[in-house]
Formats: sequence, C-alpha cells, structure tokens
Amino acid sequence: MLKTSMALGQPIHRFEEVLSTNAVAIDLHHRGASEGTLVVADAQTRGRGRLGREWISPSGVNLYCSYILRAGNPEWISWVPLIASMAVASAIHAETELNARIKWPNDVLIEGLKVAGVLAETVSDGGEVQRVILGIGVNVNMPIASLPSSVQSTTTSLFEHLGESIDRNQLLTRLTDALDAQYQNFWNSDTSDIVREYLSISDTIGRRVIAHLPVGGPVEGLADGIESDGSLRLRRGQGDMEIIRSADIVHLR
Repeated sequence: MLKTSMALGQPIHRFEEVLSTNAVAIDLHHRGASEGTLVVADAQTRGRGRLGREWISPSGVNLYCSYILRAGNPEWISWVPLIASMAVASAIHAETELNARIKWPNDVLIEGLKVAGVLAETVSDGGEVQRVILGIGVNVNMPIASLPSSVQSTTTSLFEHLGESIDRNQLLTRLTDALDAQYQNFWNSDTSDIVREYLSISDTIGRRVIAHLPVGGPVEGLADGIESDGSLRLRRGQGDMEIIRSADIVHLR
C-alpha cells in the first residue's frame, strides 16, 4: 500500500453558512486545495446525505464538515465511508463515553437511532478520479423535537442522550484525530485489522436485514460479514451468499 504522512484537517476553512461543505470542498479542490484540507460550516442550506437524501442542517447546533482526501485505488475509495463512520463512533465515545455503533455501510447509531452520517464523493478529471471528498454530519446539540415529525422516530443527537450541550469544536478535534489515525492505518497496514475493528462496532452484522438495492427488488437475509473491500455479505434463505456493494439497509427486529 502507498504510505502517507499527511495530517488531516490542515488547512481548515470555516464558514457561517454554505450550500454544503462537500460543495465547498469540491470548489476548493478545483482551485488547488491540498490533500487534508478541512471545510467546516455552522449551517448548510442544502446539506445532503447518501442516496440523495436531505441532511437537515440548522445553524449553531451540529457539526458539518468535509475533508479532501487522496483518490488512491478502488479499494480505498470503497472503504472511505466505512472508515469515516468508525472515526465518528470513536470520536463520540472519546468525547461523551456514549457507545455508538454502525449500520452498514456508514450510518452511526446510538441505541438504534441515527446520530451521524457520511457522504463520500469522488472528483474526476478526464475519467480519472483525482480526489475523494468526505462529508460528515453529526447531530450534536440539536433537540430532536425541532426536527420534522417524519424523522423524529429514527433520529437522535448527543444532546438527547447527555442532557447537556457539548463543545462542537472539541468534538471536531476528536473526529479529525480519529479519522487521521484510520487514514494512516489504512495506507500503512493490512485491511484485515480494519475489518476486525469495523465488525466489533457493527450494528448490522449478525442481524436479519432487508437490503433495498439501487436496481431490482429488495433482498432479505442474514448479514453474515463484510468483504475485504467493505461490501456486505448477505446469506439468503437457502444459504446462498449475495455480495451487496450498495444498498439502503433496514434492520429487522
């Protein structure tokens, strides 16, 4: 693997309000921003999550940030969202002692409710991927009652579990340190260690799930494990194994 000594989060660009931190990071890349550049905003007017979903981003309460990462190889690109979710879970635990877990591939949950999400996008030139833009949103000090009723039953924030506000800048420092450690670990070691760590905090593996695929109908089965590229192994009713590379996962109780 290609080694790196690049520290993430340098330089940092702060904004009061943006359309989305990923959009700003992409623009900065086109203007020559370096690997490791970090974009942070106090609010987003068009925040986005996976599968084109809106990421509700009110001002002054949550963490919205994006990192410019190297493109690397296809294996690295597929692992970026999973590594990011591991870093988020680690940062939350370090700052609050709350135990966060991951719904495959990269939703971060506390007690089964979504507290953070990840959106990784690639930037290409002439068909060649130049950078990966990694966006992360964490619900920090937001009262869930302020959200639309349609998402209140599936969403949470750190405030809801702690009963008090926490310092968003301190959480950002924890997140950047955790992500940098995962970043260095990926490039300087074997992915088997990363797989083991991911499995240790996975809320999906070992559960029966429904995978809503981008093409075709939903697939139900037992989440059996993950592949070396981060894909989900799904064991179907007759024991057949299906490899899921992209899907919206629903946990079955």
